Amino acid sequence: MNDDQLWEFTCKTCGGHKLTVYRVWNILAGPGSETWQEWGPLEADHTWAFEFKEKVEKDKDDKVERGDFGDFAEDDSSSKPEDYEVFESEDNPGNDKFYVNCAGCDREIEFGWAESNRGGGIYPVECSDFIPGKFWPEPRYLDSWQKKGWLKKEDDLL
Repeated sequence: MNDDQLWEFTCKTCGGHKLTVYRVWNILAGPGSETWQEWGPLEADHTWAFEFKEKVEKDKDDKVERGDFGDFAEDDSSSKPEDYEVFESEDNPGNDKFYVNCAGCDREIEFGWAESNRGGGIYPVECSDFIPGKFWPEPRYLDSWQKKGWLKKEDDLL
């Protein structure tokens, strides 16, 4: 582990000490949509910088075979296929999905945020500096944190 590492993490599965933050989002692309992801290491100060970005391709096994309708429908139009624009929704980051995984074995680690509405740093629950009741959960962990009594107290929310 780096000397500048302020927190400690040891994976229960592989014994690794590094964490990776992922962001997955969908964009509209013409009549369909595309899924993208970016990722990078969680730093000592609980910040991250995405170092990699890629389009998530659908599994070829998921491909649906369609019949040939050429005999049934004739296209007698003279127009060319239209170009389409890609629209990325920057104003609704709530639809983005964030994940924290062990860099060694890719096991997902539950985490919370330093500030409400996914603000501030990311604090994985398996890190040595995680304090229950101090952080806001990633939305998909809300029920889990409620059962564990880890949600911030009402006085803290004001």
